Amino acid sequence: MKKVLINFLLVILLLSCDCKNCGDHRNFVVTDFSKKRVDTLIPYENKTYVGYYIKVKGIVNDTIKIEMMNYGGHYIIPPGEIDTLLNADYYGKDTLIWAFNPYKATKGKLEIEYSL
Repeated sequence: MKKVLINFLLVILLLSCDCKNCGDHRNFVVTDFSKKRVDTLIPYENKTYVGYYIKVKGIVNDTIKIEMMNYGGHYIIPPGEIDTLLNADYYGKDTLIWAFNPYKATKGKLEIEYSL
């Protein structure tokens, strides 16, 4: 009986953990501005979505881009101290592919979060 209770509690604990980089959410820090980074956000079937957002916080020495790869379009973020929230409507069940493009930036530190 004791083993069953312990196993039950472990399962509940694992299921209740908050995922920082689940299918519909990505969170990362950029310090290497020599490479592009591509992330895919996959919506859950049993979840209703009404928008997406992108949070960008930190400092960068020149312009960066955040691009929506599968639908076109991009956000251009100017250099300097950044603390911004970008959002738009999203009602579909389609996968969104985001790319962080260092564009002209060569140094800095940014915390970026994508979410549906």
